[in-house]
Amino acid sequence: MSKTTTVSPRRAAAAGFFGGVIEFYDFFIYGTASAVVLNALFFTDLSPAAGTLAAFATLAVGYIIRPLGAVVFGHVGDKYGRRTALMGTLITMGLATVLIGVLPTTAILGDWAAVLLILLRLVQGLGLGGEMGNAATLSMESSPRSKRGFYSSFTYSGGFAGMVLATGVFALVSLLPREDFMAWGWRLPFLFSGVLLVITFMVRRHIPEPPASEQLRAEGRTEKFPVLQVARKHKKDVLLATIIATGPNTVYYTVAVFGLSFAVATYGVAQTTMLALVSLSSAVLAISVPLWGGLSDRVGRRKLIIIGLIAEAVFIFVYFILLGTADPMMILLGMVLVLVFGHGVVNGIQAALFTELFPVEVRSSAVSLGQQLGGAISGFGPLVASAIIVANPGGWYLVALYAGGLCLLGAVAAAFTVARWGHQGVEDPEDVLKNQPGHAEEDAVAPVR
Repeated sequence: MSKTTTVSPRRAAAAGFFGGVIEFYDFFIYGTASAVVLNALFFTDLSPAAGTLAAFATLAVGYIIRPLGAVVFGHVGDKYGRRTALMGTLITMGLATVLIGVLPTTAILGDWAAVLLILLRLVQGLGLGGEMGNAATLSMESSPRSKRGFYSSFTYSGGFAGMVLATGVFALVSLLPREDFMAWGWRLPFLFSGVLLVITFMVRRHIPEPPASEQLRAEGRTEKFPVLQVARKHKKDVLLATIIATGPNTVYYTVAVFGLSFAVATYGVAQTTMLALVSLSSAVLAISVPLWGGLSDRVGRRKLIIIGLIAEAVFIFVYFILLGTADPMMILLGMVLVLVFGHGVVNGIQAALFTELFPVEVRSSAVSLGQQLGGAISGFGPLVASAIIVANPGGWYLVALYAGGLCLLGAVAAAFTVARWGHQGVEDPEDVLKNQPGHAEEDAVAPVR
């Protein structure tokens, strides 16, 4: 076996973490901008309410394309390597975000400005569609059995850290005078993505391929079209993963994207205050995710993720109730409850749970597809929430019912998951490395429950 197979789980987790930072920074910076600025710059012929709906619609476009990104980059990950796919998703997302930062507005290009904005949003979604599945797969296949939940969770932790960075940067530029912010300040967060792109590229370029993926290609066992194999043999588990992923994603974007504009318009909470609260609660969320992932290594994934999904369904109602107080501390409490003790539980476990549902030959494709089909559905969350409030200005409880109901469906789906491939021997780095000098064996984790 070549030296490239001696991959460190810490290095793989770092690659997933930093990749998650830039991918979700890029994706979420658009979500934040859609709530506070894009409606006024790219949809100027519409009323403020209709402009906000249009901006959220372009947000949803990025989610619609994500399953295609899952197919494209999942194919690359299964056939040519997880690392190769992750370099592709990084460059795709980063360049699209920087281009949004230099895009002329409607005042200069007319209707073409909105068209180009939507096209770049599609490219963003294509990149993100292949990121999380490949990153989770690389981390899981590079980790000892007893710590798969912990190490693979850093992919999601990095994603939330990227969201913190996105809202934090927007909070800073929002301190500019309104005229300067609308003229050029809103562009700075998008341009900053170029810096993150270079940093993450340097982190990723030396990460070796995990043993399972490397051995698969060495033995010529790659599938010609992995996604077709997924459709034939693993569609049930992809469906379960889709349902599980939909509710939590919907809740997060309801809180962090829709909730931002809703609090400002309905309760008069300052925009900078809401951005700061989203940043702070997401920071706590990012820290909590590996803790929940590590706990799943000890107590089992299935029971814990069901608890997290139910908690998220309940706490989304608490969040909206506390949002109505317009008290920043109460709003923060609501955010922490729903994000840390609901969403954090689910996302700490999701990467390991999904990767253990599928065999190594199609894992990148299957995991990516399940995640991103759920992401495509949840991408309509802010749009659906906005439409509900336009039709019924006092109908926050309908928004909570929509998001929470999807989480409860996810809890039912989680009850039917079986980690059939969680201990597939040849792909476990412990099995590949156990005879190498300096390798310390870990206790095997108990079967996933």
